[in-house]
Amino acid sequence: MKKIITVLLACAISLFFTIPALAFDYEFSTGSETLAGFGRATSTDEPVSRDLITQNERRNKDAADLPPPYFYGSGDIPTGTSSLYHDNQPGSAAGSPGNNSAADPPPALVIQQSPPLAQNTTPLYYSDGSIGTLYVSRTGKTIKVYEGEQLSNLNKGAGHFPSTSAWDGNAAFCGHNRGSAGYFSFVKDMQTGDRVTYTTLYGTRIYEVFSKERIGENDRSKLGWSAENILTLITCIENVPDLRWAVQLREVR
Repeated sequence: MKKIITVLLACAISLFFTIPALAFDYEFSTGSETLAGFGRATSTDEPVSRDLITQNERRNKDAADLPPPYFYGSGDIPTGTSSLYHDNQPGSAAGSPGNNSAADPPPALVIQQSPPLAQNTTPLYYSDGSIGTLYVSRTGKTIKVYEGEQLSNLNKGAGHFPSTSAWDGNAAFCGHNRGSAGYFSFVKDMQTGDRVTYTTLYGTRIYEVFSKERIGENDRSKLGWSAENILTLITCIENVPDLRWAVQLREVR
């Protein structure tokens, strides 16, 4: 009797562990029909549009030798006299419109006065497309100046920042610091008292260095309006891509 009970108990235990295992369904649908949706565009996919600015961008290995732009987006800043970004007027700050602080009186209480307009700020062009020349006494060389800081201008001379004056006030220029087009390679060696002669169709002026600083690549403070006639020369710093040399010269009285 004990043997029969033992056998029945063993069978019961065996069935207990066997039945759940048999109940599992190990069949999976892994056929090719489950892959039908892969690789198809969904309704949220947006078509890739052509970028007219970068579609002709150089991507060969020597493109890395090109210098970075002097100021991000500076070529897109409107420089007309009606623009808030115009830098040839008193109180303007290069690259940003003026804002009233919290301490300023309400606009209705401010007596509006028209600021004096800066004169002779528009570039006048020579027959070769340049707007003037810079004669550097330190090197004894003359550099032609072209309107705009694009690479095509910097490859043949100095580029004039369109957001600054072309004659009276602050006239700012940039150039390469090295290489075959290193027209501004002298800037890093300039000292207080060095002179530069700026000649345009407006006339000729002699300027003398009074300031030399390292500034950030996006620092536009040196391009602001000036009540006195100054030149601002900006160039890259070798192996320091996020900084620029900024030298300023004041007209010799």
